[in-house]
Formats: sequence, C-alpha cells, structure tokens
Amino acid sequence: MDKTKKYDRALQLEILNALIDSAPNALNDEKEQELIRKFDDYDHFVACMLYLEMHGLVGSPFIKSQSLGEGNRYHFNQHSCFITEKGIDFLLDDGGLSAILKVQTVRLHNDTIVALEDIIRVANMPEDQKKGLISKLRELPADAIKHLTLQLLTQGVLNLPNAIQLIQRALQKG
Repeated sequence: MDKTKKYDRALQLEILNALIDSAPNALNDEKEQELIRKFDDYDHFVACMLYLEMHGLVGSPFIKSQSLGEGNRYHFNQHSCFITEKGIDFLLDDGGLSAILKVQTVRLHNDTIVALEDIIRVANMPEDQKKGLISKLRELPADAIKHLTLQLLTQGVLNLPNAIQLIQRALQKG
C-alpha cells in the first residue's frame, strides 16, 4: 500500500472526530464498526491508529499480543481508547488550553532599556538620529528588545579582545 494512502490524513481525522464525538464515553459497538469499515482493512486501521498514538493524539487504543511466528497482533479496545488533550487541541485548531498554559513571559528590567539608551547616547552620530533611535527603542515590543540585547551581547563577545584591551587601558590610567 502506498504510504500516503496507508497514513491517510482524512481517515486519521475520522478517527479523531469519532473519539471526540463520543467523549467522555467510549465508542459504542456500532460506531466502532462504522469507523473500522472506512479503512481498506484492519491493518490499515491499526497503522493509522498507532500513528495517532505515537503523536500523543489518542491513548490506549490496543491490547497487544504476540504469537509465535506471527509477530505483534493488535486488538482494538474501544473501551480504553480515548482522544488526548493534544488530539482535542489539534481538532479545535486554536492551540486550545495548551497554547494558553504554555505562554512564556519574558521580563526585561528597565535597566536593560536604559543601558541600550545609554549606548545610543554615546554613539558617534547626530543628536536628532540619537533621539529617533531612542524613540523607536521605546516603542519596540519586549521580544524585539530581547533579540536586540542578545545580538549586542554576541557582538560584544565576538569583540572581546578589544573590550579587554579597553578595560586594561582604563585600569592602568586609574
């Protein structure tokens, strides 16, 4: 079977929709049979279901057994199979609670912004340009300021030998 047919996205969506429609209950016998009939054969159903399980979109779909010479056998367990929170969030297509709960807050201390402004103030450029840059700096969102700060830090580290010489000269004068 062709791999795109074997792992058919539309059929995977059918599985997820069947499970979300029955949640919090298990699939009933009729829904189970209706779902499995949509696949070319039982192995096709197993392949799609295992793929969804590997990605954490469904949980506990099978009871696995091994028989000598035949390898693994998968027995669909409609009573324990369920759609996971990742599966629900995938279907809702808005990130769901995962998007809300995984928000990361980046806090920049006022000292960081003041330090960046100081760098601009001592730069060798016309005063109107300095004022314009400081104004734009104050309008930047926090993640842009963080990115700028990291770039400046990187440049500082790359030019560390020059910075060390500056420090040595300043200390020798003092």
